[in-house]
Amino acid sequence: MYFTHTSFGLGLLLSSAMLVTAMPRRLSLLSSIKRQDAWNYPMIGEGIDTNDPNRGGKLPPRPDLETSGAFNNAYELLNYATTMADSDKNNAIFQKYFSANDKQLVIDLFNRILGDGTHGAPAMTGITVIAGDDNEDNPAPAELINYDQERPTIILTEDAWVYPDRDAYDDACGMWEEEGITQDMYLLGSILLHEYMHWDWFLASLHQGEIIDQPNGYGWENARALDKGLAKYNADSYGWYATELFWAIICSKDTGYEPAE
Repeated sequence: MYFTHTSFGLGLLLSSAMLVTAMPRRLSLLSSIKRQDAWNYPMIGEGIDTNDPNRGGKLPPRPDLETSGAFNNAYELLNYATTMADSDKNNAIFQKYFSANDKQLVIDLFNRILGDGTHGAPAMTGITVIAGDDNEDNPAPAELINYDQERPTIILTEDAWVYPDRDAYDDACGMWEEEGITQDMYLLGSILLHEYMHWDWFLASLHQGEIIDQPNGYGWENARALDKGLAKYNADSYGWYATELFWAIICSKDTGYEPAE
């Protein structure tokens, strides 16, 4: 599950060309030293129309750009975190969300999802993504069900499609300068990453617990303020750590977002 997102006011933010230029060459998914032969994406299920560019079409990569689409963006966020695990920038942002003592655990969890590469572990193909209706009792735009099983399901509601693909962006860094990091900078790929973290069947052997949505743990502000002893069991802590690190790299922010006093 994830925090409700009711509006999208960014317009167009970072273009593909700008992102390719801005990315450190060694971190590009096209040139990564961790490169694998095939992508292991979740399966597309009931109600997802990949021909609809405003909904299901935002999940898989476009034919003309291998690194586009929310499935890929989720892996890209994880890849930035693992590839730059020991950098000063990563350490500065990591400690906003987690205890420093949990760094190796977080990296190990991310690497398990990635399959120690960039293209996803083979187990990721066991996830099915389906469309669901908005629920007044549970306004989250996504939910992972059967999280204790080998073949779980991610349900994406209409609210989920409001979240952007990273390649829809044109001036996110300018917005960061004016407004700071906002909920609007959370990607559809960030939502997928958040849901992956709930998959106890695949990840619990590492974290030895249950990653849930901790009370008052949604959004970057709450995730930062959350008791660091609970952060490793809060899905949005992972989502926002990886998302803030991504934008800090793209926007050349050495320590991430620092709110004005």
